[in-house]
Amino acid sequence: MDIKEVSELIKQQKPHLKDSSIKQYVSSLRNLYRKLNPDTPHINDNNIICVNFEYIKNKENVLDAIKDLHITSQRNTLTSIITICEDNELKNYYGKKVQELNKQQTENYNKCIVSENTDFKLKNWCCEDIEKCILHLKLKNQFDTSLLLSLIYHYLFRNEVATLQLIKKSKYDKMPEEEKLSGNFIVKHYSTMFISRGVYKTDKKHGLILTKIDDKVLKMDLLNYFKTMKPAVYGEKTWGQFIFMNNTDNIITQELVSKRISRATSEFKDPINKDSKYGLGTSSINKIVIDNLPGIEKLVAISKDRGTSISTLLHAYYNNHS
Repeated sequence: MDIKEVSELIKQQKPHLKDSSIKQYVSSLRNLYRKLNPDTPHINDNNIICVNFEYIKNKENVLDAIKDLHITSQRNTLTSIITICEDNELKNYYGKKVQELNKQQTENYNKCIVSENTDFKLKNWCCEDIEKCILHLKLKNQFDTSLLLSLIYHYLFRNEVATLQLIKKSKYDKMPEEEKLSGNFIVKHYSTMFISRGVYKTDKKHGLILTKIDDKVLKMDLLNYFKTMKPAVYGEKTWGQFIFMNNTDNIITQELVSKRISRATSEFKDPINKDSKYGLGTSSINKIVIDNLPGIEKLVAISKDRGTSISTLLHAYYNNHS
């Protein structure tokens, strides 16, 4: 079965699942198959995922293959198996394993247990280091990357920040509500610039979120950057121009978004040895910022902008290493 066939199968089982989640499930199944069948030639490796799903029936082999992965990756793999599995006994077995992993992750959160890699980052990075890295990129004229990272750092946005489209406020005000809910926009206005997000991880629960760009330096940097952008040729239904993507088709896929975010965060290097192995990712940035918050007011603002409850933010990202 190729990726498209497996994606359709998952969509049939979970019709409301987002494309990004489907892609994650497919990737988990493909990686598991490769690990369990290292000697099987993978023709056109980017498309072929597996011949069939027989390999998921060997429970011991599956669990052994994923035991060294992060808890989240283990859980994602097992959840993807449950989605395509037709054997109820197997579903129940893997379902119980997911519950065990959920319990273990909750215990780790409560005890502030993190991986060795994450522990290093939390102990050796601070907000000032992040700001210095962003400033360094700005001085190197890497404006798009520095601004992308600034938005992640200031507002703890998820990957959807890479899908922002530039639009004038006058044009945004005329946009139908359903169009606002179907995309993410940075609304250009000299006095009240804001970000409108209708597509993000928790959009079904929180709906449209408007975030005012209240940092004066960031706002001015964005305005200056917009002046350097080349005009885009818009399609019939395209309202704006993607600001962090160099894509002439003006079509953005989840794969492009992930690569853009990874390319941006790879610019962070560990402040001691400058080793990219310990570079920051979006999750690490969240942890560092939340660990160093001055008070509850900023946490409330982050909760609103991110579309995440305060309890979840504290539960998943607060480690108090500072």
